[in-house]
Amino acid sequence: MSARTFIILALVVVVSKVQAAASLRGLVLANELGGPPMGNVEISAIAGNPNNTDANGKFTFAFPNKRPGDTVRLIVRKEGYVVVNDIQLELTLPADPEERPAIILLCKEGDREEMARRFYKLKSVEAIDKTYRKKFEEAQNASAAELAKLGQERDQAKEAAEEVAERLAKQKPGIGSELYRTAMRLFLEGKVDQALVTLSDEKLRKLSKAAKEEAIQAWLLKAQLFTVQFRFDDAEKAYQGAIDTSPDSFVANFAFAWFNAELNHYEKATTGYARCLESARSKGNSGDIAATLNNLAILDRDQKRMEAARKEFEEALEIRRELAQKNPDTYLPDVADALNNLANLDADQDRHEAARKGYEEALEIRRELAQKNPDSYLPDAAETLNNLAILDAAQNRQEAARKGYEEALKVRRELAQKNPDTYLPDVARTLNNLAILHGAQNRQEAARKEYEEALEIRRELAQKNPDTYLPNLAHTLNDLAILDGVQNRREAARKGFEEALKIDREVAQKNPAAYLPDLARTLNNLAILDQKQNRQEAARKGFEEALKIDREVAQKNPDTYLPDVARTLNNLAVLDTAQNRQEAARKGLEEALNIYERFVERNPERFQSDVARVKGMLQTLSK
Repeated sequence: MSARTFIILALVVVVSKVQAAASLRGLVLANELGGPPMGNVEISAIAGNPNNTDANGKFTFAFPNKRPGDTVRLIVRKEGYVVVNDIQLELTLPADPEERPAIILLCKEGDREEMARRFYKLKSVEAIDKTYRKKFEEAQNASAAELAKLGQERDQAKEAAEEVAERLAKQKPGIGSELYRTAMRLFLEGKVDQALVTLSDEKLRKLSKAAKEEAIQAWLLKAQLFTVQFRFDDAEKAYQGAIDTSPDSFVANFAFAWFNAELNHYEKATTGYARCLESARSKGNSGDIAATLNNLAILDRDQKRMEAARKEFEEALEIRRELAQKNPDTYLPDVADALNNLANLDADQDRHEAARKGYEEALEIRRELAQKNPDSYLPDAAETLNNLAILDAAQNRQEAARKGYEEALKVRRELAQKNPDTYLPDVARTLNNLAILHGAQNRQEAARKEYEEALEIRRELAQKNPDTYLPNLAHTLNDLAILDGVQNRREAARKGFEEALKIDREVAQKNPAAYLPDLARTLNNLAILDQKQNRQEAARKGFEEALKIDREVAQKNPDTYLPDVARTLNNLAVLDTAQNRQEAARKGLEEALNIYERFVERNPERFQSDVARVKGMLQTLSK
């Protein structure tokens, strides 16, 4: 085989208006949508003149013997590179030369799986957002509960898209039946309905008799198409079609389990993963065993089965370590993922030193991987830096936290320069975290600068995609308003809290389960400001509404939200004391103390100061 790597590349298609011949115009981008253009890429095709992309990645391609409607297959030669979206190599020449061009992505061979994962995830998210906008426009007279359900369906579809993107990224280029490839091309062009027509049940059942693996692949694509349209019952039937084709198929059962897990159908998900685990163990496939254990652990964690989750994460980690010893290039990334997952569980359970050990080892691996392959692994390294910095801040290791956030921010700025659509949200998140740290260190001007930059980014993101980014905008408005309050910029603080409160009410109406806690937080903060400005009744109204919400969410998830109940009780007691409502204040403080004393046993580092403060307030009341 030649030392040069030859790849086939689908190209941007625009057909000339001269019907005697067709012409193509193209654009080749590096790595992913939004990536930089690639010049000097050699392009050729049967019945077409060879060409090279210019410095801007563009080209013009002539087909003197082709007509609009004809199918072409194009080839590119670029040593060491492969096509990311190879399924789009085969093109039907359009009649209109101004028709939207196809963008073709080229990456280094070692980066293909990661870039393909990003590509397929983005395409799924685009289709999901299109469905959501259409359904939202059709639901103008819908109730708050119906709108909340719609938002939940969108979020569930996006979570399910993660598994699909990973599975598609692992597929070798060129595989699949013609039926599958045709439907996939239609999906990538945004023609979901046409793709579903192509994948009719009749055609799939016929394919199942002739080629089981190809039929499973097609059934799974059909399930994904139904999912992006929020047709979850139809999607489940399609997944079942894949399983019926081959009941022992690991791929079909894994996809079915993931899908049900994202819909919170825990029993079906557990059953699916159990079948996967049985199949993988019987075949001795260690990689599949570890992948299944990892997902079972996530499922158990989400259902608060923490010890079961820990056992599964630990077994998955052990297996991946053994695999990485034999084949580090393939399995070290999985070791880092497993370490990061277990460290997240440790952090949630306040096992801080175990979490630190896991994050540090994961970070070491990801740094090494990023040195060899920055495009694929720098984002993961930045994520672990951010997680470790959060832990450092929680343990009052403020300089270590600062160093971690600053390094993560530097990496994310570099990534965002190349691909702002993907990485600007991460830049804003790290800026916000760093600003919180600087505020705690009394570096108020640095904090203000970071909040304001994060706010600017999040406003731009929310204008383009309000459903996704408005909650983040409200967070930064809230945090900046807190800083304004500390610096006695009270009118600026009020303006920020009120804008955040308006957003929080709006998003909580659509999705109360996700955003009611944020609404309570903003109400609480605005009430504190009202009290400082002697707006006592406004403060009482705010605290009481916040307390009502805190109690409501704490009933469903006491481990997470009971401390918020205690916080608001504390604040309301301060107001009661100021208004000489001593018994009401005492009652609130005693309830708050009872909550804090329960939690200090689990996490003394976090709650000791709360216990001491409330006890001191009660003693003052007794004098």
